[in-house]
Amino acid sequence: MNQTTFKVIYLVVSGAATTRFMPDLIRELTHFKLPIYTFMTEGASRLISPWRLAEQPGHRLVESYFDPILSGQREPGLTLVAPATFNTVNKISQGIADTLPLSLVAEAIGAGWPVIVVPSLNAHLAQHPRFNTSLDTLRRWGVTVCGPQQDGEMMQMASVETVIAQVQSIMKP
Repeated sequence: MNQTTFKVIYLVVSGAATTRFMPDLIRELTHFKLPIYTFMTEGASRLISPWRLAEQPGHRLVESYFDPILSGQREPGLTLVAPATFNTVNKISQGIADTLPLSLVAEAIGAGWPVIVVPSLNAHLAQHPRFNTSLDTLRRWGVTVCGPQQDGEMMQMASVETVIAQVQSIMKP
């Protein structure tokens, strides 16, 4: 799928310390001139206020299945999971869709739409066999994995610039 067939960017934010970079990421995503719909996991809302994300211009925070953008058939688009925690990566690779954000990702994978997962976790969790198996599974399914990068004891989410470059490379016709 190339940029001409994209109608939207879906941003799924999970609860890692790097959620603090989401306002910056949202600002950069607006340069693609597509609607951006943001979905937060429960863990994300414990680390950054939904209001802090909602105040970012150029996107819309979606908080429930009853949101009008989810009625009917969803528009094809790019799904970006950033940051993606250990739990989120493992659930996605197991096909678990027990929340709205995870259902959205599962649907995108099933539809064959591009999905980018940007892990952010501590170094010990990054060495867990299940995490690495999950990343391998996602890659086999055609999901792009961006990062993580070592930062002391943490495997931080790739920089906003790196994530945007990855989005740009996928969106090129």
